[in-house]
Amino acid sequence: MAIINTSRKRKNLGTRAQALVEFAIALPLLLVMLVGIMEVGRMIITYALVNNASRDAVRYASAVGRGDDGFYKYKNCLGIQNIAKKSAFIVTLSSISISYKDENGNSAGVCSPLTITEDLDVTVDSNYRVTVTVTASYKPVVKLIPISQRTFTATSSRTILGIFDLDN
Repeated sequence: MAIINTSRKRKNLGTRAQALVEFAIALPLLLVMLVGIMEVGRMIITYALVNNASRDAVRYASAVGRGDDGFYKYKNCLGIQNIAKKSAFIVTLSSISISYKDENGNSAGVCSPLTITEDLDVTVDSNYRVTVTVTASYKPVVKLIPISQRTFTATSSRTILGIFDLDN
């Protein structure tokens, strides 16, 4: 005759039920932490990409000589904007502004958006500065945590290194 110990089975069922209740209590907290980490990470990468976009664009604009398209790099507004957009490939940039200042800090002109022109109404010299300002917005995907929409703006300036035409 076999004796079945039912108290041991009940003890195992009670342990499993307790673990399930603890998991149900901890799961929402873990999910909020996971979503929070992802949203903060998205916000930080947006900030970093906006800064890198302004730096890369101003580096291109201040470089010596002509680009692959034959235009001076500092006058190639579309090329400068494309460098900024390429640098911030994950983020949609809301605005890119390009301006020039002389050695005294006076405005020497503004690069109008989406233009490539040799007739740009900007005359610069090697001691002038080019300034690129890039703006992008961050909006959280999931609103589980109190992170609001933010706008990141980065401004970078650099002295134009030189304007030379080299003979081939």
